[in-house]
Amino acid sequence: MVDLQATSGGETSHTSGLTHRSGNVARSNSNSNPNPNSKSDGKLGAVATQDEGSNSDIHLPLTTIHLKSHEWFGDFITKHEVPRKTLHSSIGFITLYLYTTGLDYRKVRNPLVVAFLSIFTLDLIRLRWTAFNKLYCKFVGALMRKREIHTYNGVLWYLLGLIFAFSFFPKDVALISLFLLSWSDTAASTFGRKFGHLTPKLARNKSLAGSIAAFVVGVSVCYGFYGIVVPHYAYVDSPGEISWSAETSKLTLGQFSVLSGVLAAFSEGIDPFNWDDNFTIPALSAVFMHTAIRLTKKTT
Repeated sequence: MVDLQATSGGETSHTSGLTHRSGNVARSNSNSNPNPNSKSDGKLGAVATQDEGSNSDIHLPLTTIHLKSHEWFGDFITKHEVPRKTLHSSIGFITLYLYTTGLDYRKVRNPLVVAFLSIFTLDLIRLRWTAFNKLYCKFVGALMRKREIHTYNGVLWYLLGLIFAFSFFPKDVALISLFLLSWSDTAASTFGRKFGHLTPKLARNKSLAGSIAAFVVGVSVCYGFYGIVVPHYAYVDSPGEISWSAETSKLTLGQFSVLSGVLAAFSEGIDPFNWDDNFTIPALSAVFMHTAIRLTKKTT
């Protein structure tokens, strides 16, 4: 029997040992491994959970990843998902920079499709070839969650959500949905893990603390983009590419930013059909944002 002790709110889980009973004799062997797909050296057994301690989001054990950074920083890397969140957030900054260079947003979709197909192909191979899967996890394990060892990579959902947004929506709506995925989702995850146990639970693995963080970042993203970035780099936008402006909307920038924050929190907080939020956040954000812009547009 495996004796597990767990705490909620993003705390760690600990395996106390594997006990084998034969007749009336019980023996405890802390070096035994109840899971043939995992490794433990008896010392590094701490793993992290999402907002409210979901086992499905437990990170790879440190002894499986075999990265020096994990040996040096330990739980700071795995519990708080620093590599994963760094990559997640950096996409927003890279996209913002590309916007300022005048890159045609219609050319973004094809590289996203290529990346999706490439990673999907790698997943098909590694999920059918154990040796390749072990090698894959060794090199990119720092960016993976434990559940992704034997299932498809969460990056696929991330790319699919962006492909959807950049295929069917105007330039500014697609960009805002990407920023919300990159920054609001990261903020919600970070604050949800840290303070989620202090606030009510809204949905599966979703807390009020995380939703508040998503709201604040959503307001900031919208206000900063439309109020600062777009006016400063107006020369990179062709006529009609930016679907919202204070001149054409019934809402002021402040009102629209608050609405954007509400949409960000709502998109992050709901869990339709148990789909990955890397897809639902950009997809729902784009749909809601585009609908709000059309409904609040001034009539001529």
